[in-house]
Amino acid sequence: MSPYKIAGCCSCCDMLCFEVTAVREDGKPKTFGRPNDGATRITFLLLNGRRTDMTFCGACAGSLDPQWYATLWRKNLSGWLREQGGNTEKFKHEFANGILCEIGRITWKELVSHVR
Repeated sequence: MSPYKIAGCCSCCDMLCFEVTAVREDGKPKTFGRPNDGATRITFLLLNGRRTDMTFCGACAGSLDPQWYATLWRKNLSGWLREQGGNTEKFKHEFANGILCEIGRITWKELVSHVR
């Protein structure tokens, strides 16, 4: 498991959750297409009352345990930090936040079928 959240990958194990349709020059995914089987969007209630969504592969979604919440939140923050080049100004208020509980889930295939 990487120490930070990677776009298009499982929030837990880093497995790709979507088809990669284009890659950047450094070989990292640039754009994503269809979701892989089992890819799931899980919505969490945060300690401050707001919500956040995270994507998981089918295996991790099926075995998600609340004891992972603190680690998942730190990984999410590390991803934001990485995307912002180390600048915490845009999300520094989130350091005191965290995941309280799961409030919903839907597979990505089900979700995108509603969009069409």
